[in-house]
Amino acid sequence: MIKNTFISSIIFMIILSSFALAAGTSTRDSSNNNAVAIPAGTVTTCEDKQELRERIKCRIENKKVAITEKYGSVEEACRGQTDEVKNACEKLYEVSARCYNEADPILKKRCFVQVSGVNIDAKGVFRATPTETKRDYVILLLYDLQERIEKMQEEGKITTDQASSLITKIVEIKRMILAKEQRSEVVVKMNEFKKEYRLVISSKGAQE
Repeated sequence: MIKNTFISSIIFMIILSSFALAAGTSTRDSSNNNAVAIPAGTVTTCEDKQELRERIKCRIENKKVAITEKYGSVEEACRGQTDEVKNACEKLYEVSARCYNEADPILKKRCFVQVSGVNIDAKGVFRATPTETKRDYVILLLYDLQERIEKMQEEGKITTDQASSLITKIVEIKRMILAKEQRSEVVVKMNEFKKEYRLVISSKGAQE
C-alpha cells in the first residue's frame, strides 16, 4: 500500500510549475472523430512496435497516426493490468478527458480533483481520503506532466529521444502505481525519472 507521505511526495514532484497544455497523444487514444488523411507510403500505425518506448516515439514522430489510430486501450498505463484495474483505468481517462482541454491551469487542477473525488477544500480531508482516490489524482497529475514534456518536444526545447525516454518512465510509474507495486520499487523509478528530467531541462535549449 502506498502511504500518504509517499503520495504527497509524488504530487510535490509533479507540480514543478504551473502550465496549461492541450491533450497529448503519445500514449492516449484520441476520441477526435475528424479523421486526418495519411499519405500513402507513410507510417499508418505504431501498434506494431513491441517496446513501449518505440510506440511512444513513433506517436511523437507521427502525429497524424497518433490522432487517428484507435489503440487497444485508452492509455498505455492501462495495459497489462488485471481486468478490474484496466477497466477502472480506462474509465478514469475517459471521464478526465475534459480536464485536459481546460486552458486555465488552476481550473485544470480543480477538474482533476473533482474527477478523482479528492476533497482538498476541507482541512485534513486529503490525509483521510482513500488511497485509491489519491492514486487516481496522482495518475492524472502524471499524465499532465507527460503532456508538458510532449509540448517541450513540439517546441523544439528537447529532442524526440529525450521526450520518449521521459514519457516512457512516466508510463512505467503509472503502471506500477496502478498495480500497487511496492513503495520501494516505485521510489527507484521515480528517482530515475527525476534525475533524467533534471538533466534534460538543464540541457541547452530545454530551459523554459
